[in-house]
Amino acid sequence: MIQIIKNFFIALRQIAIGDKKYYAWVSFLSFLILLGVSAYIGQINRGLIITGMRDQVSWGFYISNFTFLVGVAAAAVLLVIPAYLYHFKPIKEIVLFGELLAISAITMCILFIMVDMGQPLRVWHILPAIGAMNFPASLLAWDVVVLNGYLAINVTIAFYVLYRLSIGKEYKMSVIGPLIILSIPWAVSIHTVTAFLYNGLPARPFWNASILAPRFLASAFCSGPALMIILFQIIRKLSEVEIDNKAIFKISELIAYAMGINLFLLGAEIFKEFYSGSIHSEPIKYLYFGLHGHNKLVPWTWFATVMNITAFFLFLFPKSRENFTTLNMACAFVITGVYIEKGMGLIIPGFIPDTLGEIYEYTPTMQEILISIGIWATGALLYTFMLKLAIPVYTGKLRFFSKAQLVNAHDIMSHRMAVVEENTPFDDMAKLLLTKHLNDIAVVDKEGRLIGTLADTDLISLEAGETAGKTAADIMRTPSGAIQEDIRIQELGKELSSRQVNRLFVINKEGQPVGMVSGSDILKTLEHIRNE
Repeated sequence: MIQIIKNFFIALRQIAIGDKKYYAWVSFLSFLILLGVSAYIGQINRGLIITGMRDQVSWGFYISNFTFLVGVAAAAVLLVIPAYLYHFKPIKEIVLFGELLAISAITMCILFIMVDMGQPLRVWHILPAIGAMNFPASLLAWDVVVLNGYLAINVTIAFYVLYRLSIGKEYKMSVIGPLIILSIPWAVSIHTVTAFLYNGLPARPFWNASILAPRFLASAFCSGPALMIILFQIIRKLSEVEIDNKAIFKISELIAYAMGINLFLLGAEIFKEFYSGSIHSEPIKYLYFGLHGHNKLVPWTWFATVMNITAFFLFLFPKSRENFTTLNMACAFVITGVYIEKGMGLIIPGFIPDTLGEIYEYTPTMQEILISIGIWATGALLYTFMLKLAIPVYTGKLRFFSKAQLVNAHDIMSHRMAVVEENTPFDDMAKLLLTKHLNDIAVVDKEGRLIGTLADTDLISLEAGETAGKTAADIMRTPSGAIQEDIRIQELGKELSSRQVNRLFVINKEGQPVGMVSGSDILKTLEHIRNE
């Protein structure tokens, strides 16, 4: 346990390592956090009167952001199911980054609840065992349980996986399997309970609909994964993490289905409200057309509607969702559309008109906006720091070994490698090396067994006229330069020296390439062991 704690603090040093862009990003987020903290101190000193909320509209911008972020957190399940239950390899390789996003989103949710309660000491009253939660009658108490439970599940899974990778071992499904199964209904529960917070108020007819919880989930599976798609592209560009386009395109396909369901449920609700024409339809009239001259939300509502419908059609067709220009447009549209629809577009009309027929048009004040920006910056900074810890472990650059451990090739190898089948054309191989910034290619047969290797020098040595019609099988070197994954570190140096190479592919018992090991990997590991 002492060694684990020691390794954790060693890993924390990664947070302080970065280039100028990284330091500028951290400084920018820190500045926004300070602005938010300053505004929050003003709210604590003067009370919630400095916000735009009043007796007529008692929830506002804070709860709007909270509701949207609960959906972002719940959307992690859209990666968990194909990754862990159906073993879809492209998504399985990136599900960790989705779980880290869920941790950041839940943290922001909790912060928005805290600032909405006014004084921070009021949180004391809803803590389990310590405060008077009024459990199980209070839906807020249920929300505390499901949010913190979901946070605990994701933290446990993510950091267990990182711990196993950091010591060069695969994670055990026997350990996290039950938690993964539990996380699926729990993800549904966090947004269902959030919907019930509104749904359980009979005096607010705008929220009093049985399809509110399904609408929440459908919209969550649109905006959350869309945000992940953008983040995955940024991670891929700024780090050595390899994210397959197949994973991104599969997520975009799942968004298309979720958006279809979301728009259908929204349309059903709009039909019910407008067709009935009862007095209970006034909140939705205010939302879409204004009420008695009050129409602040109307342009935002129609803007969100256009965004969501446009995004749906961009996600619907394979050509547009598999083109990164239109895909990123669609992601931006659906994030914006759902943020408006599920935020202010859900909260404010529920209070207008109030139970006495009064109309009070709520607008967030500058203090609310600054506090909200500070919370979003806190979430972004937390996610940035978690990525700084996770990426070196994920890519194999950060490993921890004890002196007593017998280190083998599998423990220190890098998972970054280029693999092609024997019939791969010359041009595709050249492009692969350029895009992945690698020097070697593993050539495999139809069963995925290593049958040869290629270096960039092998491709460069061919004259222009010799490349036509050439495949990997024509120019690969055999026997292949490979070692078994269980070979000890003491023998690795000898293998590299005897073969007079700097890198070797690592193969498993089936002869399939699983990684690469280099002389620098061996030296770093030996130095780490000596310094323990």
